[in-house]
Amino acid sequence: MATQEQLKMVRDAGVVGAGGAGFPTYRKLEARVEHVIANGAECEPLLQKDRECMCREPDAFFRGLATMRQVTGARQVTVAIKHKNADLADRMSRGAQEAGCEFFVYQDVYPAGDEYVLVYEITGRQIPPGGLPLHVGCVVDNVETIVNVGKAVAGTPVTEKYVTITGAVRQPLTTVVPIGTSFQDCLRAAGGCTVDNPTLLVSGVMMGGVTRDVTAPVAKTTAGLIALPSDHYLVRRKTATRETYTRIGHGQCDQCSFCTELCPRYILGYPIEPHRVMRTLLMTGEAKERGSLWAQYCCECNVCSLIACPESLDPKNICVDAKALLRTNGLSRTPDELQQLFRPAHPVRHGREIPIKTLYQRLGLTPYDRHAPFVERDWHPQEVQVPVNTHVGQPARPIVSVGDAVAAGDRIADVDPDQLGCPVHASISGRVKSVSSTHIEITTHK
Repeated sequence: MATQEQLKMVRDAGVVGAGGAGFPTYRKLEARVEHVIANGAECEPLLQKDRECMCREPDAFFRGLATMRQVTGARQVTVAIKHKNADLADRMSRGAQEAGCEFFVYQDVYPAGDEYVLVYEITGRQIPPGGLPLHVGCVVDNVETIVNVGKAVAGTPVTEKYVTITGAVRQPLTTVVPIGTSFQDCLRAAGGCTVDNPTLLVSGVMMGGVTRDVTAPVAKTTAGLIALPSDHYLVRRKTATRETYTRIGHGQCDQCSFCTELCPRYILGYPIEPHRVMRTLLMTGEAKERGSLWAQYCCECNVCSLIACPESLDPKNICVDAKALLRTNGLSRTPDELQQLFRPAHPVRHGREIPIKTLYQRLGLTPYDRHAPFVERDWHPQEVQVPVNTHVGQPARPIVSVGDAVAAGDRIADVDPDQLGCPVHASISGRVKSVSSTHIEITTHK
């Protein structure tokens, strides 16, 4: 199959980054690179969907890797997993050998799944500040994305999503749901919540979002749902208002610099120093702008706020606000500044990584550290709300109307060929109940 034909199939199938980024995969694969890296490190604690995805669909996974290797011209292919899943290297050794790829096993630390970390550990190359793996000859994709690539070249569009449903639920599980399935239906599949009025962390406890809306739908980028009591430490931290974390940070930061010394990007050599950004809470004007430049390369992993700071301040959100200021004012480091500030990786970097067990203990997650086995379910939701705007680029434009009959796999929203983006497909068969700029609702009711 010709390269352009394969890329078109990947685009037409609606394949986007399934690990959370949502970047259209066909555009990544247009590059010529030396190395393809399959990210199965499952960076976020408690989630197990990447492991189950590889275990259950090895044929599609290795077909996807072969496709990526062919269209990018890569000479090397590496599958990155954590030590907790090291058995996969043996279980999948035959497929890996036939596909000409090797496994890389990383320690059970956070954030092992950061593509900057993986590229450095596997290739020894530092991605330029603010750059992409492409800039050092690599393409990195989540393993579920790669499975979807394998399905795409076999003619199957993206209509399902692997998710882990865990936390304060009766029966944690990992399963595959039709895209657009409500969070409420997912929680019911896990036996319901064990607390009243839970708060949901969507796609991760560290970098995931927060919602109490159980009617919200699973998207192509949803990695999992973690139900927690609404008074849990993490919920309180993640729902603090800007006024609150700014006021407390303004008065309490004593510049200990722990946030910087444990920052995963700082210890990789990047010019990111959260403690300097905290100083800007006391500044205005040009001084605040210059200080905010130390936030420019923050990856928002939350190590500084949830692990490093001894006073439970929020350097991450202060950095997020500082980056917004830089964008508004069109500010960035000059090339000369970057050349001067970009350093080799810190020699004791591995001693500053955060063990997952430590993270569980510090964040009050030990009671929820339970196995979430794969459960095969015959999902037949009566309604789904299929999102059309969860990928990077142009939102998909609905091409169906209320009352139209659709079958699972039918294209229901599209993006112009000259725009960055991917089409969206019906995840169940039924009739279109409503159409908006954000969702297309499909129902099985007559």
